[in-house]
Amino acid sequence: MKAVYCARPHHSPRLPPVHEGLDYPSTPLPRYPASMLMSVQWMNDYLDPQASDAEQGDLLTAAGFPLEERIEREDDIALDFEMMSNRGDCTCHLGLAREIAAISGRNLVLPDTSVTESDDPIEDHVSVVNEEPEACPLYTARVIRGVKVGPSPKEMARRLEARGDIPRNVVVDASNFVLFEMGQPTHAFDLDTLAGGTVIIRMARKGETFLPLGEGAEPITLTGEELVIADAEKPVALAGVKGGADSAVTEKTTNILLEAATFDPVLVRRTSRLHGISSDSSFRFERGVSPLQVDECARRFASLVIEHAGGTLCKGVLSAGADLPPLREVSMRMDRCRSILGQDIPTEDMVRVLDTLGFSPVVEGDSITATVPCERGDIEREIDLVEEVARMQGYDDLPVHEVISTRPAAPQPLILGRRTLDAHLVAEGFMETVTHSLINEAAAAPFLPEGATLLGTIDEREGGDTILRPSLLPSLMRVRAHNQDQGAGSMRLFEGGSVFHATKKGHDESLHLGLLMDFIEPGDGLRPLLGVIERLAHTLLGAGAAIESTPSSDAPWFEPGALLRLGGSTIGRMGLVARSIRTAHGLEHDVIGAELCLGGLLSGYPPVANLKPLPAYPAIERDISAIVREETSWHELAECIQGLDLASLENVGFVTTWRGSQVGDGNKSITMRLRFRDATRTLTHDEVDGPVQQAVEALQSTFQAEIRN
Repeated sequence: MKAVYCARPHHSPRLPPVHEGLDYPSTPLPRYPASMLMSVQWMNDYLDPQASDAEQGDLLTAAGFPLEERIEREDDIALDFEMMSNRGDCTCHLGLAREIAAISGRNLVLPDTSVTESDDPIEDHVSVVNEEPEACPLYTARVIRGVKVGPSPKEMARRLEARGDIPRNVVVDASNFVLFEMGQPTHAFDLDTLAGGTVIIRMARKGETFLPLGEGAEPITLTGEELVIADAEKPVALAGVKGGADSAVTEKTTNILLEAATFDPVLVRRTSRLHGISSDSSFRFERGVSPLQVDECARRFASLVIEHAGGTLCKGVLSAGADLPPLREVSMRMDRCRSILGQDIPTEDMVRVLDTLGFSPVVEGDSITATVPCERGDIEREIDLVEEVARMQGYDDLPVHEVISTRPAAPQPLILGRRTLDAHLVAEGFMETVTHSLINEAAAAPFLPEGATLLGTIDEREGGDTILRPSLLPSLMRVRAHNQDQGAGSMRLFEGGSVFHATKKGHDESLHLGLLMDFIEPGDGLRPLLGVIERLAHTLLGAGAAIESTPSSDAPWFEPGALLRLGGSTIGRMGLVARSIRTAHGLEHDVIGAELCLGGLLSGYPPVANLKPLPAYPAIERDISAIVREETSWHELAECIQGLDLASLENVGFVTTWRGSQVGDGNKSITMRLRFRDATRTLTHDEVDGPVQQAVEALQSTFQAEIRN
């Protein structure tokens, strides 16, 4: 019978990307689902001819964005579409409108991004310093002077309200409008509140405080791991996450600095989770924003502010960061596309689809070379372009071959070996356990080799186990204790799974086999478990596999312990689990355990078949009981006898070990059985007497053994 015990799962282990030991909030973050809520009327601003809400829903569903919800507004309709995590370009109205235009043949109407600058140079009013170009690949700033901050125009407010957003003021709403229109987060600062007339992109200083925007917001203390936008004195924004209350645009603001930038997605995500702050901007930055789209979106932001709030745009743009990346080019073989899709798609249709999606396709012989738009970070290979063609043609139109030929995969030795291993141990009376690879520090520490360190994960919730187990034995001990508490009797447990160790370069993961069984008869020592391991080795590697056991003290969790070797290589350790560990787990009786490297056990699987005909003649067996010192193993006695190359000796087997006052302190009696057989005739007892006497004399001379009658 195979019983499975599952420890309560927490979450899949995630190794710390940079730092450990950070205190994460127990309060869950606001939920920003992987979807896009859009306004039907707003969408139609970019489509010619316009499309009804039903058409928009059907077309986007066909393009791979399933419609999840339809919401009736007072004078509009909102549609909520499921969004793929790699399609950050479609978390805006313009991105979805581009999909509709491509699949329906409509014209895409782009927004006006033209601006008129004054002669007043921006350098006279502010400076920008980017100290972290890797974390902030591009930061741009524009300045508009003489704005009049008030309510947004009705049309802009209606568009935002259709999505469920609350209009604030014309500048803030213009920033949100660009976000939901083009997918680029922007921000506006009250220029006159920036100390020193400077903007600095830097890492936070440990202990700095920052007051984020929002009603009821509380100051937060920075850890030094966050990227911030700062003036000469203090942080004024958490980069990519949240603006600051001290530099917020109000009705009294007359001069504003417009920020448009891109930030490292991992850093934004870590900062957001660290402080429990999330926003529409962080949602998009976490999915990646291309620096190549920043300028166009910034111009759109500036044009909206000037149109609805007045003011004059200073001459020039302050830009700081790394060099802009070139646009990627990807080629697609047209015949390959037709072959994959099973459809003879005309070249003109492929070109039209890619052109509408913004790929600027060029036909070169039998291929199409596409220049990937900056916002399409998901397009990297030929097959990605094939998928674009398939989406726009319509998955429903692709031919389906009802008969699909299949060929079963060849059996994999490692998988078959694991199945054989499991079946053998179940036959030996063991029950398999399935436990989580994360355990707590108190359970892991006793099983850590000297000089090694524990390997932890970042746990974003309180109370979770955070240590990647260095051994399978803590998990087996926990399962044994749980079953003891439930009134279970004697048990044998095993588990195959991953263990983890810290290395200089990071970490190492390996597959181990853990065994645990109750220590019933003290007189047997470790022999019962060693016998299980030997029989398992014979099953997996053949009858010739020999497990060598030697006393060892390098695993302090075993008292005593033994090192196990197979073919001269160490494959694991076994021993009596230390009393302190057993007590810590609440176990009432001693247990013996072993941990083996699965790679070593399965290295020679399947074993080479060594078939022989059944013996035609009977065997003669003789038992030898030798009193030897406690440290002498029966394996050493067997090797001594086998090394004599005795005539007709077929096998040397273990029978039993006995200890008692009759053999003296520090001694034990080991009984072995010698089996003799001749393949051509029946042996006589007289013929066997000589070889047996040779074996006795060898044991006496080599181990000073006393032979018992």
